[in-house]
Amino acid sequence: MPKVYVCAKKESKCTLLTEHTEGFGGDTVLDYRWVVSRQMRFEGGFQGRCNKLVDGCYSFWQAGLLPLLHRAFCKEGSSALSEQRWMFEQQALQEYILLCCQNPSGGLVDKPGKARDFYHTCYCLSGLSIAQHFGNLLSHHELILGKEDNRLVRRLGSFNMCVEFLVTSIIVQLCPSVYRIKTSTSNSKLTIHVFLIKKFKCSVQF
Repeated sequence: MPKVYVCAKKESKCTLLTEHTEGFGGDTVLDYRWVVSRQMRFEGGFQGRCNKLVDGCYSFWQAGLLPLLHRAFCKEGSSALSEQRWMFEQQALQEYILLCCQNPSGGLVDKPGKARDFYHTCYCLSGLSIAQHFGNLLSHHELILGKEDNRLVRRLGSFNMCVEFLVTSIIVQLCPSVYRIKTSTSNSKLTIHVFLIKKFKCSVQF
C-alpha cells in the first residue's frame, strides 16, 4: 500500500505525496516506455498489454500511471519534462473516449459494439479527466477537446479522487475539530479547503 505523507510546518513547502519507495521496479525509463507503448497509434486509447485490443477502462489504468511517472522523473531531476502536458497523447485519448466509448443512451463502454456498464463508465471518465488536466494546485493546465461542456472535474491518478474530496479527507484526519467548525459556515466547500490550506501554510502537490 502506498503511504501518504503530510507536512504542515511553517515556511516549508508542504506536500501531500504518495510515496512509491519501491517505485516502478527500479527503472522508471523502462516503465515509461512500456506504458506509453500501450497507447494505440490509430485508436488513441490504451490497451492493457501487448497484442490486446484497445479498452476504455485502460484510459485510467494506463494513463493514470503517467502522472506518477512524471513525478518520479521530476524527483530524479529530469530537465526534459513538459510543464504543461503529461507524457502521452492527451488529445488522442480524449478523442477515443468521446467518439468511440459513449453509449447514445448514456454511460461509457469498452469499445464500440460493447455494452455499457458502471465499471467502464467510471474508468473512462477518470481517464478523460486525467487527459484534460495537468499539474498540481500551484500549476494547472487544461486541454479540453470540444465544447466546454466536455470539461470534467480534475481527478488524481494516484487515488482516482477529486482534489477537493482528497483534501477534505486529509484535513478531517489531521484536525477534525477545526474542520467541523468551518463546515458550519455558509461558505462553499472549495472555499473552505483553500482557507484551511492557507491557514496551515500548506501547498498541495499531486
